[in-house]
Amino acid sequence: MSSHAELVAWVTAVAQQRDREAFVRLFDHFAPRLTAYLQRLGVEATFAEELTQEVMVTLWRKADQFDASKSSVATWLYRIARNRRIDALRRDRL
Repeated sequence: MSSHAELVAWVTAVAQQRDREAFVRLFDHFAPRLTAYLQRLGVEATFAEELTQEVMVTLWRKADQFDASKSSVATWLYRIARNRRIDALRRDRL
């Protein structure tokens, strides 16, 4: 299990140096958890994996927007996942 400090350090490394190893560590830690979370919300398995990929791409692109004083890395990523799910539901209704 990774500590909060490690997770923050990895996001910082992605934000500042585009550190691929740090991203892989974050991906390995969070991807299974995000997929399971989305499935618990009722998202079909394959689509949950797709949304998880989108969340992780968002982390890669917007790591510099993470603020450890406002939330944990997990809270930030779960919020992104939740918002992606809501966006997908809205698209499907149109």
